[in-house]
Formats: sequence, C-alpha cells, structure tokens
Amino acid sequence: MKTKIYFVCPTNKFASGGVKQIYRQVETLNKNGFEAYLLLKKRGKKENWFNNNVPIKYSPSLFKELKYLYKGKKISFSKKLLLRFLKTQSMEIEKDAILVFPEIYGPNIHQLAPENPKVIFNQNCYYTFGYFSIYENYEINPYNHPKTLATIVASDDAERYLQYTFSDSKVFKMRLGIDDQVFNYGENKKKQICFMPRKLGDDLTQVISILKQRGTLKDWNLFAIDNKTEKEVAEIMKESAVFLSFNHKEGFGLPPTEAMACGCYVIGYSGQGGKEYLKPEFSLPVEDGNIIEFVQKIEETIKIYEENPQEILNKGKLSSHFILENYSLTNEINDMVNIWNRIMQ
Repeated sequence: MKTKIYFVCPTNKFASGGVKQIYRQVETLNKNGFEAYLLLKKRGKKENWFNNNVPIKYSPSLFKELKYLYKGKKISFSKKLLLRFLKTQSMEIEKDAILVFPEIYGPNIHQLAPENPKVIFNQNCYYTFGYFSIYENYEINPYNHPKTLATIVASDDAERYLQYTFSDSKVFKMRLGIDDQVFNYGENKKKQICFMPRKLGDDLTQVISILKQRGTLKDWNLFAIDNKTEKEVAEIMKESAVFLSFNHKEGFGLPPTEAMACGCYVIGYSGQGGKEYLKPEFSLPVEDGNIIEFVQKIEETIKIYEENPQEILNKGKLSSHFILENYSLTNEINDMVNIWNRIMQ
C-alpha cells in the first residue's frame, strides 16, 4: 500500500508562483507512481488562474489549528469546541501519511499532527523565520525535528541558506521547470516594457516616475501584468522587448525566468535567488534597491534598442535558450522524482 502525501496549500487571491509550484508537484508525483493530494482549507477554493488537474482533499480543522499555532494563540475551551466541530467536516489523515508544508507557516509546524512524518517545501528561504520570535530559543523546530524527513528548496541560494542554518537537516534542491508549451520565445517584439506590480511597489513607482520625469520612454509602452491568467501573462511577455525584475528576497523568483523564456531582455533585481540565472551576458542585473542604477540601465537599453534593436533581441533569444535548457520541465520532474524516492527510502 502506497504512503499518501498531502501538500498543505494556502489559497491566494492573486497569481502566485509558490502556489502554482505546489499544484504542479502534486500533479507530477501522481504521474510518476506516487499517491499525492492537495490539502485545502475548504471546498470551492481551488485556484483558477492556471490550468491544473490534481486530486484534492479538504481539512478545515487542520488549517484552523495551523493558524492558532503560527499566530501563537492559546487553544481556549471555545477554540477546542470549534476544532472538534471542524474535524467532522475534515478528512481523516492516515497516521503514516506524509504532510508537506510550505515554509510560511512558522516555527510550530511539527506540533501539528505530531505522529505524522513531515517535509518542508521551502520555496523562499527568506520567509523561513517569518513567525519566529527573536526572544525565544527554538532548539526544536520544524527543520530539525526527528519527524521531519527533509526540506526541499528551489535554488542554489536557498540550499546554501538552509544547509548553513540547519546543518543537521536533509536539504534537497529541486530545479524548477518552465512550461515551454506556455512560455516560449516570441518573435514579434514591440517597444514594450512589462513588469509585475505586486512586489516592491515603492521601488517600482520610483523607477517609472523617474523615467517619465526624464522623458525617456517616448514611444515605449509600459505594461503592468496583474490579474492575468498564465496564458495571458505569457502572451504579454512574448510581445515585450524588456521585462523589469523587482525580485525581493526570493528563494528563486519565477516571473523573470518566465519572461526570459519568452525572449524578454530582463533588467532588475536578482533578489538573491535570481543570481543563478540573471547573467550579464544576456540580462542586466541591478544591485538590489539601487533605484538610479535601475533607471540608468533601462535608459541604456532603450538607447541601444533605438540604434540597433537586434542587439537587445539577440540577448533575449539567448536568455530564452538558457532558461528552457536549464530550467526545463524534464529537469524538474527528474529532480522531483529522485528527491521523493530518496525521502521514501
């Protein structure tokens, strides 16, 4: 009988690479001989901003207890009654099933369903200590607990971070894959600069405002990618010559890689995790937080494009080749299957 794997997954109101990656891991594992499920808070909460087809289970009681734990709330009598009621609405998790948690749920994950083995899917190492208190000593935590089988990360930077911080823990790196059926090179580029406005809005406002004050943009179009489906995002990137990266303390940072796959010349922050793909031979990395450098590099790119657009377009094509070769779905699947085979052993 197969060991069941339940991926505890938050529900987002906006498109999120982290949530998409959890869905995809469930889908991939089931296609490769594992029995994996998405575990959601309640029915009707499945994401619809990208195509997905995964088996889903529901446990409102687990999510409620998880909320009490990461917010440090005491379980009062009334809360116990609520949890008891919610258990009647929740699926029963087998004692030997593996629970997979994202890193965002704080220092007490190991206290939830204590008899069950656990895996941490840490997609952003810089969120690891989000609910930890500097006034407490967490000698036992989700990463070094005996019931934690492994931590999975998505970049070289995150692997270094977790291995250094929790030196006795098993840390596995899984390369993330870009779906080349959706994100692929676009031949028909416009004088268009696209970006995602969700992160570092203050930096974004400064960069765009300075460009406008200096009259740099001229006949260039700015396109804020927001509230779009995955397919719509790809179409915008395919027609854009430039993508602005506002990566901020990222474990990996998917949007710039998706833009590169579509042939965008990417300018901006690596957010640490992006250092492994924002290479100077086909992109323009900017020191995190350096607004004037960011603006100057956009202006330099526009000037080059006006004089010789092919120079920028060729770099976009080179970046597309690099991303689709190194961050392919085949690589992701191979890494994922190998990691989970090792975990199961």
